[in-house]
Amino acid sequence: MTAINTACPTGYGKSYWSYRSATTGDTTKLCLTRVYHANYCILGRQSGDSISLALMTAVACRREPVPVPYNQIMHITGVYLAPAGADANNCRRAAGDQTRYWAALVDDGATLLCTTIYQGG
Repeated sequence: MTAINTACPTGYGKSYWSYRSATTGDTTKLCLTRVYHANYCILGRQSGDSISLALMTAVACRREPVPVPYNQIMHITGVYLAPAGADANNCRRAAGDQTRYWAALVDDGATLLCTTIYQGG
């Protein structure tokens, strides 16, 4: 049996998949970093005014019903180089934009991921 202790990077938008062979006992580990694109959708869980983004998910924007335990489809409105102190206010697309955004800093804080609740269309 061969064991390789390889640590994958951790943080928002990062994960890993591992598999242990039943025949050899060897473990294969694949480190994953999520790539985000504007106009795609991810899942979210809303509780009151707060939404937790499921950053490693990908879902059809028109998916119904929303899979449990989530209750929102979140539309990615933009993926930007994060300025210092970035938050959801940096997601506004024009002066006077009144859209409600939820944001996450991914890629070790280098990228600002902007989302809204998917409204269809």
